[in-house]
Amino acid sequence: MPPMRILQNAFILFITLLLWAYFIFGSVVFFFLFYIPAYLFSSNRVAAFQNLNHIHMKNFFALTRFLIPSTKFDIQKEIRYIHSSVIVCNHLSYLDPILLISLFPRQMTIVKSTFFKVPFFGWLLKTSGYVPSMPSEMSGPAMIKNLEEIKKHLAAGGNLFVFPEGTRSRNGKLAPFNKGVFGIARYCNAPLKLIFIKDTNKLFRPGYFLFNTRGFNKIRLELIGSLDPDYNGNTFSISAVADQARKLFEERLQKDKS
Repeated sequence: MPPMRILQNAFILFITLLLWAYFIFGSVVFFFLFYIPAYLFSSNRVAAFQNLNHIHMKNFFALTRFLIPSTKFDIQKEIRYIHSSVIVCNHLSYLDPILLISLFPRQMTIVKSTFFKVPFFGWLLKTSGYVPSMPSEMSGPAMIKNLEEIKKHLAAGGNLFVFPEGTRSRNGKLAPFNKGVFGIARYCNAPLKLIFIKDTNKLFRPGYFLFNTRGFNKIRLELIGSLDPDYNGNTFSISAVADQARKLFEERLQKDKS
């Protein structure tokens, strides 16, 4: 391997280790300095933890911008003012959810249940009010409890962001939408904000450990639609709203291809 290529790979590894070191050890520092006091003394523990998550992830992306200046972030200013809404997004990278956390001080989301089994991290997710995707949490009394918590969260000005595809796209195409997220919006009588995420997968690709520092990349978050369905109307259909949302994402994807 040419010496220049070895140096490039070493630099990429160094940047990756710095970012993951902040992500992991920064969480530990935040835990002792901020999370424990918030857990013990805050009058609204969930809101306090969500705000701390927001600050932590905001710092993570500030560090990312500093260490990888070839990657730019273009986030529509309207997105930052979204509140009391169910935010529907396409899904390209593990960076997507933490990027959204960095934008909203009050945020909830539905997380793969396996993450709740990770020591410390699972406790952090649960205390932040995030909802596991396991079937036992989305049926019966547990489902009603979660829905009521989401409803209160939205009424207080927070957002719920969801990825109806359920997993990251490996080819840029949209996977089928899970209609359950639209049922949540109906239960909470909440508007839907559709955010198109572009090129997070170029910075941190599915299946890779290293961040991609090579070449220019512009990550973009774009508000492509706002839906305010008449949930109590005789003609309301969850399937129709899900299809309408998916159509807007498909049209946005087609725009990039044309």
